[in-house]
Amino acid sequence: MKRIHGWRFANLMVAATLVAAACGGTGSSAAPSAAAPSAAAPSAAEPSAAEPSAEPSQSAAVPSAAALRVAIILPGSVSDQGYNADGQRAAEMMKSELGAEVAFTENVAIPNQTDVYRQYASQGYNLVIGWGGQFTDGAVAAASEFPDVKFLVVNSGASNGSNLASIDTAIEQWQFLGGFILGKLSKSGTVGWVGGLCFPATAANLHGTEQGAKYANSKIKFLSTFTGDFEDPTKAKQAAEAMVEQGADALSQNLNNGVFGMIEAAKAHGNLPFVSEWVDNHDLAPEVIASSVLKSQARFGTQVARTVQDGSFKGAFIKYDLPADWGPGVSNTSLLPDDVYQQALDVQAKISSGEIKPQHDETCPNQ
Repeated sequence: MKRIHGWRFANLMVAATLVAAACGGTGSSAAPSAAAPSAAAPSAAEPSAAEPSAEPSQSAAVPSAAALRVAIILPGSVSDQGYNADGQRAAEMMKSELGAEVAFTENVAIPNQTDVYRQYASQGYNLVIGWGGQFTDGAVAAASEFPDVKFLVVNSGASNGSNLASIDTAIEQWQFLGGFILGKLSKSGTVGWVGGLCFPATAANLHGTEQGAKYANSKIKFLSTFTGDFEDPTKAKQAAEAMVEQGADALSQNLNNGVFGMIEAAKAHGNLPFVSEWVDNHDLAPEVIASSVLKSQARFGTQVARTVQDGSFKGAFIKYDLPADWGPGVSNTSLLPDDVYQQALDVQAKISSGEIKPQHDETCPNQ
């Protein structure tokens, strides 16, 4: 069952019912809760094309500092301590930095996304965020129906020049570091990576990881697959075990709750080193998580929310490079040799300076 969360609720009754479930699964119903916010400061964005076809609808075009209300649609549960938890982290940052009232809905099924966008837009939210490129189609549809509401899709390239924007990172720059550690930790010379769905952002994740592994060891054998589901741990575990059978002795992934299946596989095969993502979640499985790629997008999502608050929002696609002031791009643990960690930080500095240029490749395998 999905959960609906909000902070600092106004005296507001919510009538709509959201149908949602795990990504790609069957729906279950619940009522969304609302929220309301404050404050301001601008940010940067680059504009992009196309006028929306629109029917006028609810919400103020330029909300006052006291009116900012944000809703975030998540594909899975924040218990993943990864991608969905990063959406929750963004909500908390918007609350603390902007005074925003934020609600989020977990476990929204892809077929139900447009209805969920519409429900939030019709309830007076100023900004509705789809946390994942799989929520692009619903945002495009809802943006045309609600021209006075702002929409943002994370890890997408969609924009309409007015009320629909998207953000993405040059994810290959962060993933290059994870792949580098993966390559350094492998003794067999074979590593494995498992993803959920393949679209441009996840393909770039895959190829960035592979480039990093091959930078660490030019002879590395890099195995990869997409299970078709970010949330299913059973599929992820089966995929990981198939790679172990082919000789992989270090593993990584781009999954949500599916990550728990990969952790099980790593443990079952002699505690193979595992590189996770988003935040330092070593405590989830201290026997196997050797490092995490530190790539939270909360900071970037909050920057866009700030533009809604101050009235400078643009319906643009914005891409963020790995900033020089980011801090460590990977976490250090007792399972990671000190020299490998230091080498990874040196690689990070070279990426930020432009000395190393990971290639951006959005090609899905077999396409």
